[in-house]
Amino acid sequence: MRDDDAVLEILVIAAVTGALIMAVVLAWLVRAYLALKNDFRVLSDSIGSSHHDLAGLCSAALAVDRRLDMTDEQLQRLWAKLSELPDYGFNEQADHPYRSVIQKVRSGASVAELMQSSGLSHDEAALLVRLHGAKASS
Repeated sequence: MRDDDAVLEILVIAAVTGALIMAVVLAWLVRAYLALKNDFRVLSDSIGSSHHDLAGLCSAALAVDRRLDMTDEQLQRLWAKLSELPDYGFNEQADHPYRSVIQKVRSGASVAELMQSSGLSHDEAALLVRLHGAKASS
């Protein structure tokens, strides 16, 4: 009978050990579940906040779009009014005396060429070359 008692004792120890292992695994699973549930809540809150921010940005974009449309309409009306104004004989050359000189500079004219062809002083020609020359536009 001792063998039966020993087998029974081993079975009880195995059952208790198995129960303890299952309890530890169950505790670990509960802990992992709670951590995942907390992570889900944090992510859900973050998505909700992002959704709210996105809705605000869309609303702002629509407002900006409406303002741009209004500005475009105003510009079109202003251009129409400007085109209706009389010319009074003014041309662009009279409004911009340096226009032809600037065109020469953009075409590659040097300071000496500007001084000779346009009657500019050295300082004026050098300034125009510096401001409107090929190196200034890059």
